[in-house]
Amino acid sequence: MAVQSVHAFAEKVALITDGANPVGRAVAMQLALLGCYVIVGFSSLSEENERALRELQSLGTLANAVEADISTVKGAKYLVGEVEKMYGRLDLLINTLKFVPQSSFQEISEDVWTKTIDVNLKSVFFVTQSAINLMQSRPKPVIVNVVTDESYDENLLFGAAQSAVIGLTKSLAKQFAPKFRVNCVAVGEGRKKSPEILDAELFRPKTGVDSDDAARVIVYLLSSEAKSLTGQILNVE
Repeated sequence: MAVQSVHAFAEKVALITDGANPVGRAVAMQLALLGCYVIVGFSSLSEENERALRELQSLGTLANAVEADISTVKGAKYLVGEVEKMYGRLDLLINTLKFVPQSSFQEISEDVWTKTIDVNLKSVFFVTQSAINLMQSRPKPVIVNVVTDESYDENLLFGAAQSAVIGLTKSLAKQFAPKFRVNCVAVGEGRKKSPEILDAELFRPKTGVDSDDAARVIVYLLSSEAKSLTGQILNVE
């Protein structure tokens, strides 16, 4: 994977839908360092989220935060509308919002079902729908959807929502080719097993993927280095 030149992203406008997501925050930081104008969505601007925004601004880039509930159509349109007000254009869209229900299959209520689908799938659909019009005039618009790659044996609803995002990614890639590139990154979060020959006390198994490593893969897909890739699902484990 090639090292990105700052010139490849200079003055591009990037929207990361959830800056509270560790991967989303890492993507925002890396794109800011590469010269992007970064807009980060937050469901609420908590003290921690405002601190994350200040970190981005400390890099000397133009970084903004927008508070919006993008699990609703109104919130999705508002988020993209704020990007249009700020810059009048959008080059890169990274969908990172995630909600993992804690209920077992037998305990899932209609409210939990609705929230899980709205946050994980509806947000991606309607933010992308709103963003397409703003992006289509740009020379090389790119969309990357981020999902979780883990065992869904105990969380069937979340798995269904993540699978739906993957299916949506493939469909969008076909419908909007060749103008748009649309890909997906599936980030592993499960505990990795250590080889049996290693001493478990000395070599502790890793838990998931480092957010910065996942962000590098996303930035690669956003770059011209991945210009031949669309409709792909890249697993980061």
